[in-house]
Amino acid sequence: MQENRKFDLIIVGLGPVGAVVANLLAQFNISILVIEKNKYIHPTPRAIHFDGEIMRIFQNIGLANLIKKISRPSYQGMRFVDANDKTLLVRKANKKIGDQGWYNNWYFFQPELENILRLGLNRFNNVSVRLGETLIKIKEFKNKTTLTTNISCSNKKVTYSGKWIIGCDGAKSLISHKISNKVKDLGFDEKWLVIDLNIKKDTFKTKKLPNYTVQHCNPIRPMTRCFINPKKRRWEIKILPSDDLNKIIQKKFLWSILSPWLSPNEAEIERAQIYTFHSIIKNKWRKNNLVIAGDSAHQSPPFLGQGLCAGIRDASSLAWRLGLIIRGKANSSILDTYMDERKKHVLEFIRLAVKCGELINTGKKELIAKYFKDDYSNTDTTFNYPKPQLGKGIWKFGKVPLGQITPQFFIKNNLSDEKAIYKFILIENCKLKKDLKNSDKKLIEELEIVIISANKEITRWLYSINSNVALIRPDRYLYGVANDYTETIKLLNNLKNRLKS
Repeated sequence: MQENRKFDLIIVGLGPVGAVVANLLAQFNISILVIEKNKYIHPTPRAIHFDGEIMRIFQNIGLANLIKKISRPSYQGMRFVDANDKTLLVRKANKKIGDQGWYNNWYFFQPELENILRLGLNRFNNVSVRLGETLIKIKEFKNKTTLTTNISCSNKKVTYSGKWIIGCDGAKSLISHKISNKVKDLGFDEKWLVIDLNIKKDTFKTKKLPNYTVQHCNPIRPMTRCFINPKKRRWEIKILPSDDLNKIIQKKFLWSILSPWLSPNEAEIERAQIYTFHSIIKNKWRKNNLVIAGDSAHQSPPFLGQGLCAGIRDASSLAWRLGLIIRGKANSSILDTYMDERKKHVLEFIRLAVKCGELINTGKKELIAKYFKDDYSNTDTTFNYPKPQLGKGIWKFGKVPLGQITPQFFIKNNLSDEKAIYKFILIENCKLKKDLKNSDKKLIEELEIVIISANKEITRWLYSINSNVALIRPDRYLYGVANDYTETIKLLNNLKNRLKS
């Protein structure tokens, strides 16, 4: 039997972003190939944090409960301290379930996360995975693109054909290079040393190691201390002009940096690696049937722990569009808005991370009032993650909460997304179902919309946004609102026209 080499979609890169895209799109029963250059999961961590919105996306691929078991919810926030360990600023914390239906912050060990995401693909007969194959050539045609790979174990070359190609292949993406090399640089470009440690059991509860992340805003040696879980910690240390790059990765230097908190008797160094932190965003994310997501499209300093989150938001924003396009339910033009929506959103997080980086580098207290003024006062030096509005795209453009992430609700002890996994949701509080005509029901079925009648919690939210009806996208951003039957049908036809235009 000849191996299939023609696919509806080819994803290049099986890191977390590529794996989430694949798990989301596999639900649409389209043929998918995933190509990954590495034979095995990278054994050491890179990203260590995701937020409640990302756990909600994991819920929509049916893997949240497994990921919950290997992740630690964080309730303590993040402290920014000066050279004397005096608190300058705090990222807010919440011990309660957040508005996404999950705790607001989670820490994890990336190899474990990637393993779950890959195992998730085993549920689908329509997904093929090729490990140990490196993309070496891209050739575009009118209605398809061919990708040629090199198989590492045999050095053989294989060519595949795909109607759509998604590049999730990281900062050095070949797909991104094919689309465009132009970038917007926000000006943060620094080398930092990342040290991951395994903490020995007797050291878990030492007072020197608090159960939250600390940003040391000390210009003499800026650094970050991350609490991943009781067994694992991370230090991120700025490399100074006077540092010798060969010496700083040697154990003598590493333990001299770590000595105020840990000794070799208390922890083992898992790895020490030099990274360059960037703040860039590509000017173009799509060319014909090539599109990019994650680090292929943008890179952020890690000071907010939002780099991976941004990539997975890309995945969620992109997958429902392609799911409709490939099945003939939408025009490919809806992909033109993908970058416009996501670019505005991710830029807000990158800019905030750059501001945090400046505070960490300088320790200047006046930067707090300058950069965090909306959440800053003399008595409350706190801030929270923003909830940016999307750029113009597939939603009814207007004031927030339009184009903003929506809450998830509890309905009879279940989370509301469980009623409509990765589908459009129409939430209503005006007994809409009794007014629907057969033509309306056909429209709702055509758009694959699930109607959810409001309970008390949902009613309160609808009241807070002055509406009786809310149309929520599969990525859980608010498309539009209405107040009665007539406005609702108008809203649904607006969506239909946007998808087909």
